[in-house]
Amino acid sequence: MDIRDLAFIESHYVKVMFYPRAWDDAQDFDLVWDNIDFPPMPRALIPKSPGVYAFIVEPNLFSLEPANGLFYVGKATNLYQRIGAYMSELTKDFSVSTRPRIWKMLNQWRGRFKYYYTITDTVAEAEQLEKVMLEALRPPFNKQYEAETSQIMRAFQ
Repeated sequence: MDIRDLAFIESHYVKVMFYPRAWDDAQDFDLVWDNIDFPPMPRALIPKSPGVYAFIVEPNLFSLEPANGLFYVGKATNLYQRIGAYMSELTKDFSVSTRPRIWKMLNQWRGRFKYYYTITDTVAEAEQLEKVMLEALRPPFNKQYEAETSQIMRAFQ
């Protein structure tokens, strides 16, 4: 293994946080999730409804579902339109992306993602669900946490 191999391996490093207290404090919801390979083919399979979505990297090895990883959670006023923004990151050059973390996530693990989504009745419900999920799960490619949580997380990086 040479220095290039080590650099390539290091570029795939993802820091994940498991914080049981946040799980204990989380309000749980009984949700129905649909999933599809990312990018979805055809895109028309995605509903034009408000909801919450998650990108899950799935290595599909050894029939071990717990080896999958939650990378990102977001909300959408229209899931169909929102996924289009992520699909466009696949065709951009890194130098023109306005979301470099998202570009990296989508392109480095391309072909290994499932796009999970759940529909909500309103945008307000999607916003609340996203907030609760972010606080409980702390996905590594999300950055929007409440100020106190962000400050604590930075202290330990």
